[in-house]
Amino acid sequence: MRLFIIPVLFVWCLSFQVSFAQNPDGFGEMAVEMADKSVPLIRAKQAIKLEAKGKKIVYLDAREKAEYEMSHIKNAVYIGYDKFDKNSLVRYDKDAIYVVYCSVGYRSGQIGKKMMKLGFKNVFNLYGGLFDWANNGNPIYKKDKQVKKVHPYDNKWGKWLKKELWGNI
Repeated sequence: MRLFIIPVLFVWCLSFQVSFAQNPDGFGEMAVEMADKSVPLIRAKQAIKLEAKGKKIVYLDAREKAEYEMSHIKNAVYIGYDKFDKNSLVRYDKDAIYVVYCSVGYRSGQIGKKMMKLGFKNVFNLYGGLFDWANNGNPIYKKDKQVKKVHPYDNKWGKWLKKELWGNI
């Protein structure tokens, strides 16, 4: 009997863990397809490991203001997309590490490409954007307070965000 219980418990634990750390079906293909191939992708785990090793990362949020105000990565700087102004980057060190993100990776890829053309050397597009970040349990903030809701952009794009993370739009 004990030999039977151990494999069952193992499978149950594995399925329990996967259910909390999984993006919706098809997310990976969509995230890679949406990303601009000229800007290197970085996964959330990689960025977090760099920070743990003492590397300073500047997170830049390339979503619209309403999206950013609902939630963002801690200490992220809003730079927008539609109203992006390259002059807002003048104060930044071109040798620093930048992780640009949006909802799923398209807008951030476009902004990352512009930054690289402006001479920024260490620019990365966050794989799967804030949706992947939040879907996998990484913390999100509204100002300095941790929150649990993300702006889903709209119904078409919100399908890539776990339903329990949807904020009101």
